[in-house]
Amino acid sequence: MKSFIKYTLVVLFLIPSSFASDLKMPKELKKAYDKNTRSFEGKPGINYWQNFSEYNIKTDIDPKTRLLTGNEQIVYFNNSPDTLKSIVLKLYQDMYKKGAARNTQLNPETVTEGIKINKLFVDGNPVSLNVNDKSISYYGTNLIVKLSSPLSPEAKITIDIDWNLTIPKGTDIRIGTYGESTFFVGYWYPKIAVYDDINGWDLLSYNAEHEFYFDYSDMNVEIKVPKKFGVWATGTLQNPDEVLNDVYLDRYKKALSSDELVNIVSKSDSGKDIYKSQNGFTTFKYSAKNISDFAFGMSDFYLWEGISIELEPGKRVACFSAYNPVSDFFTQAAAIARRSIEFFSKEMPGVTYPYPQITVFNGDGGMEFPMIVNDGQFSNKINDVYVTTHEIAHMYFPFYVGTNETRYGWMDEGMAYFLPWDLQFELSEYDHRTRAAVGFSKWAGNEMDIPMILPSILSRDPHLSILSYYKSALAYEMLESALGDELFKKCLNEFITRWNGKHPTPWDMFYTFEDVANQDLSWFWKPWFFESHIPDLAIKDVKSESNKVSVLVENIGQLPVPVELTITFEDGTQTKLVSSTQIWQNGNKDIWLDADVKSIVKSVELTNKNIPDADATNNLIRVEHYGM
Repeated sequence: MKSFIKYTLVVLFLIPSSFASDLKMPKELKKAYDKNTRSFEGKPGINYWQNFSEYNIKTDIDPKTRLLTGNEQIVYFNNSPDTLKSIVLKLYQDMYKKGAARNTQLNPETVTEGIKINKLFVDGNPVSLNVNDKSISYYGTNLIVKLSSPLSPEAKITIDIDWNLTIPKGTDIRIGTYGESTFFVGYWYPKIAVYDDINGWDLLSYNAEHEFYFDYSDMNVEIKVPKKFGVWATGTLQNPDEVLNDVYLDRYKKALSSDELVNIVSKSDSGKDIYKSQNGFTTFKYSAKNISDFAFGMSDFYLWEGISIELEPGKRVACFSAYNPVSDFFTQAAAIARRSIEFFSKEMPGVTYPYPQITVFNGDGGMEFPMIVNDGQFSNKINDVYVTTHEIAHMYFPFYVGTNETRYGWMDEGMAYFLPWDLQFELSEYDHRTRAAVGFSKWAGNEMDIPMILPSILSRDPHLSILSYYKSALAYEMLESALGDELFKKCLNEFITRWNGKHPTPWDMFYTFEDVANQDLSWFWKPWFFESHIPDLAIKDVKSESNKVSVLVENIGQLPVPVELTITFEDGTQTKLVSSTQIWQNGNKDIWLDADVKSIVKSVELTNKNIPDADATNNLIRVEHYGM
């Protein structure tokens, strides 16, 4: 049984920090600071709280009809100081219903009837499912259940639900059906919405474009499938000896402790009895603690490989891949997952991977779920490596650190885009910094180039993606330049330490970085996050003497970025002149940069293609007449 949680902290100062307190803040968030649920030091406040659930779910799937039938019991703990008069359930699959409001066009074959609730009980008492009885009401993909007895602070409630849904056919919106007998199932069970200290109940509806906001829960899930089907899921498999025949059980156990790749199910096993069954069915049991969601993939012909890595004494992580035999890249997927876990744990962000396993499932597109990712097969290694490493980076954001993807999609997407850049270059020899810089530079100044601090729900693609991926990742990169690698990493690690298992806002991140760095960073936060500026540096003047050159660089766009100049001499040699983002911290719009030289200067150019610049026409000055 999960005990009620109150986060108690030793607080030395309750007054706001002298740093980012002047950042614009919505009134909903100001109330949280007034109530001390959050602090201006970037730490959870002395009165911080969040609610918690325990889920016990049983489901069975008929692959022929794609019908998923489930029943669940949810124990919901109200750790808030508020008395709750209703409970909000998220019915994400209702986005697929005919006539549902959504931000994308569906293929007609993917339209379903959404989630059909057959029975609903609250503390053992049946709830009328007739909306005319006013016990329930629908609001987009939300089901609001009116409580006959309000839920008091530090009390709990038990909810039992029977439901069914049809798995969408052929969709590539994060989940779906691939062929006749392969499925990836996400957002599939009625789930209690987040009730937090800022907005109360999260009533934002799922529109297929903007993503999610989840509370933390303990999950126990049983998935019943026809024999010959394998199931890979969030959490750890609790009954491998009940579902795997001996030879495959031995291979599975070997993979859990092996530093070398183990073929658990290979092409040569096609047609063999891999999975045990009773009365023609196999039930896979998975469990996960303090997790924000649960998803699974299933297939009756997929290959299965595993490997593991010891991150520290007593901490070994299993890395699996489950894939279509024709997907050539996936022969590398488990090993790439292993290297990703190692990189994220030891290099960037340098925080030990928090979960016991990761599975790369071969579905379509690219989408993250706790401990499992749904990835398609792409046409080149660059994209294959990118998607796999990016989705695994999401295990830190938004799962370990529970950011609100719906309102601030850039917090997790930008971080998951930024963190693996060096890893991706190592594995595919392609620098995604360039992709981000070029993409943002072309788009910056667009009429939809709105400040990132505004809720993500105000943006639509392609603008949403550029803000959430390119611009935000570049902001993290530019901030790393300003602080230096070591201090930036220290700030990021502390943010993760403070807010793992909790729900930070952008302000919690801003204040944490300032607290750890002991710097006022408003000069950086404001232009990158609270305002809209175009990245545009220009070389305005060059002064050259016999042994010195001075270059005047103007920040036309007023967005703080590093400066990298290439100085070319008459003899063809070159030298670099580099300054970090920090040179703009005083608000100056131009700056002179000096370099010692031993030859006649021919030209000076802004050359780093990884630094965004919307106008390249002002990046070069030829100075043959200098230094004569």
